Amino acid sequence: MQKTKIILTIVVVAGVVLSGVIQQWLLVDLPNPNQLYQHTSAPSTKIYDRYGTLLYEITDPHQGLHTPLTLAEIPSACAQATIATEDASFYQNPGVDLWAILRALYLNLKGGEVLSGGSTITQQLTRNLLLSPQERTQVTLTRKLREAILAWRIARAYSKDEILTLYLNETYYGNLAYGIEAASRTYFGKHAAELDLAECAMLAGLPQSPANYNPLENPAVAQARQNTVLDLLTKSRFITSDEANNARREKLGFAPIPFPIKAPHFVMYIRGQLEKIYGLEAIYRQGLEVHTTLDLDMQNTAQRVVRYRLADLSKEKEGVPPSNVHNSAVVILDPYTGEVLTMLGSPDYFDPQIDGAVNATVATRQPGSSIKPLTYAAAFDPDIATAHGYAPLTAATMMVDSRTSFVTKEGDPYVPENYDRIWRGPVLLRQSLASSYNLIAVKVLDYVGLESMIGLARQMGITTFDNKNFGLALTLGGGEVRLLELTGVYAAFANGGRKIEPVTINFINDHDGQVIYRWQPENNPGPRVLDGRTAYLITTILSDNHARRSTFGDSSPLRLNHRTAAAKTGTTQDWRDNWTIGYTPDLVVGVWTGNANNEPMQHISGVTGAAPIWHDVMEELHKGRPEREFTKPDGFVEKTVCSDNGLLPDFRFSIFDFGLEEQSKIQNPLSPNGGKSKIVPCPHTIKEIFIVGTEPHLTDNWHQRIAIDRRNGLLAGGNCPLDFVTFETFTLYPAEATEWAKKQGIALPPHDYSPFCPLEGTDRPTELNSEPPRPSVNPKDTLIFTSPDQGSVFRLVPNIPADKQKITIKVRPANGVNVKQISLWVNGKLLAETTQTLWQLVPGDYTFEAIGLDNAGHKLRSTPVRVRVVSGE
Repeated sequence: MQKTKIILTIVVVAGVVLSGVIQQWLLVDLPNPNQLYQHTSAPSTKIYDRYGTLLYEITDPHQGLHTPLTLAEIPSACAQATIATEDASFYQNPGVDLWAILRALYLNLKGGEVLSGGSTITQQLTRNLLLSPQERTQVTLTRKLREAILAWRIARAYSKDEILTLYLNETYYGNLAYGIEAASRTYFGKHAAELDLAECAMLAGLPQSPANYNPLENPAVAQARQNTVLDLLTKSRFITSDEANNARREKLGFAPIPFPIKAPHFVMYIRGQLEKIYGLEAIYRQGLEVHTTLDLDMQNTAQRVVRYRLADLSKEKEGVPPSNVHNSAVVILDPYTGEVLTMLGSPDYFDPQIDGAVNATVATRQPGSSIKPLTYAAAFDPDIATAHGYAPLTAATMMVDSRTSFVTKEGDPYVPENYDRIWRGPVLLRQSLASSYNLIAVKVLDYVGLESMIGLARQMGITTFDNKNFGLALTLGGGEVRLLELTGVYAAFANGGRKIEPVTINFINDHDGQVIYRWQPENNPGPRVLDGRTAYLITTILSDNHARRSTFGDSSPLRLNHRTAAAKTGTTQDWRDNWTIGYTPDLVVGVWTGNANNEPMQHISGVTGAAPIWHDVMEELHKGRPEREFTKPDGFVEKTVCSDNGLLPDFRFSIFDFGLEEQSKIQNPLSPNGGKSKIVPCPHTIKEIFIVGTEPHLTDNWHQRIAIDRRNGLLAGGNCPLDFVTFETFTLYPAEATEWAKKQGIALPPHDYSPFCPLEGTDRPTELNSEPPRPSVNPKDTLIFTSPDQGSVFRLVPNIPADKQKITIKVRPANGVNVKQISLWVNGKLLAETTQTLWQLVPGDYTFEAIGLDNAGHKLRSTPVRVRVVSGE
């Protein structure tokens, strides 16, 4: 009996002690649920430009844009979307997620992290309104249990509708909006009662991560989140699949209600940065003073220019269709510090007609040709070339701009075209980049490889090229980028090859004036990502008005008055985006023009849309600044080269240095048996700079004076009487330029010898016995297929008779290769003994080859061309 009393006493005492411990641990200072409607004010956070001009004051949400609604005033779609997304069992649970509590206890006992996810709507409301700012950010078992106890008490004290109403009125939706009414006005410029299903789904997806799901900065991510909410609504049977699909197809228009703010896109960007670094409580409770890098005068100048130029593009002009261009964005950076001096996301943040609140400086868009300098930089840079195992190219490297088929990763043919659909034959890379030739850019990327170009892009600050299955079209703008990041890439060209991180905040003070953050300028520019000589070489090309005149003319907007500037345009193929990004030694300016809703423009290119804005902004901002030239680093050598092939001119002879008698004694390199010709200097030369070690060493052999029998225009042999010989100058183009030259009407040298002037010691006096000296030809490419393209896929058409479905098989000899016999083969079987034939399409995989003999009996081969024929059924 005595023993039982002792045990009971111990139990009672233990219970009292345990109750006391729990009381001290969890309940002693637990807020009263009746305080749910009480809020305290706090000093506001102020955001300034670089000179101390106030841009915006972030006030306590309950003193600013915060309008509580009744549940009846909130669309049922918004309430249902919130429940489906945040707490599907809201109307059934006791205010807490028991599984989440048990998981927290289990992890705590294991010594692991206590997760904060899985909270009910009631728990979230409790955490946001009743727990202290310090406690609500803790990820501990204590906070989780205290939150659960409070949520359970609130569920006893308030009805479910009251709790849901409070949640919808107090939840933070990003962009300074607390509550569904403020969110509706902030994002859509309308009252919450007017929201439809698609808009409700967009808003309901924001509270979990307002900064990441921000539709004004990350439209694609926000849309994906909206789709998730619609799926959850369908799963919870609030809506049907058809209703969800209709909502997905709806184009949302973003239009916040005007309120006092300067540089709103920039302020919202800063607001998002502060939230990520310090959290919401610091913004609303600590009275921060944020001193940014923005120059408000520059910002206003850019906005004024953008509005003027867009208005001009929208004017009715005789013979010019409406442009349908309504939006533009501008970024201005200091190329040496990375400071963001201007961030204009649209011409009018509050204009609902243009989705003005969308910040196009950080949205992802296709850059068109404005990405090309990265490809050329990878090709020119000696260190990058060595690392990836190829010889660096130069600004004087020649490539042939003519129709070329590439094979994609999927095995399909890819034939890029130039913007104006004109082929220009042999061109040097300086002109190719400056004039933005597409085909050559693809050839350069094919030469350096995707890995080289993408790796450089990432090192220079492009974050959107990760985990993508890109192809050669990447150099033409096939991968999306952000204007802010691409402008930062151009800053690296301007500063001599060092990466910059765009900087927006100089320093932050707390409410007592103590500095809690200060940007360290020595962090920018960052590590070297390009050889300084490569950066300078790109700069000389992008500022070369002569090299770009074939596309842009002599007086394009890319040319500034009395000041050197480097610039590149970009236009997407479907007219949805155009760009101009360029720089001086003082500033780098990036401009995007298009429509925020992705509607195509009407024939507005980078040079007609974005370039005039870029030009005017540059001219305005450089008024009063001294003219400066780009600094040329050491390590260059200057050479005179032929303008058509980039080779060193041969100045040993002039075409006027010898007469017919002397010419007759010159052995013709076209033939070892006495034909007559002479290499002559190229007619046009240019001066080019080369990174030391990359300068050319080969001498030009394209231009030759060749002996012609004037009686028939054929080659004159060594014994041809001088009375019948004339010497004519020809350009011996590489094989892939032959077709281009013919279409241009350029005279090419004859292949056959005159029957009146046979070569000595040959049995075939009327034929050329050997090749002229040409750029070296790969033996396997002495015969070239012009049809079909490598990797082509042909599909049979069911309603056309099979015997009518044929394709042309055509092959030609490489330039300078003299052929007496050619046969076409398919899958190892003889198809025809000719250079061209029709071939019947039959489903299957096929390999075409051409085999031939030249006049000397040497065997010739083509590169095999592989195609596929598939059934159309």
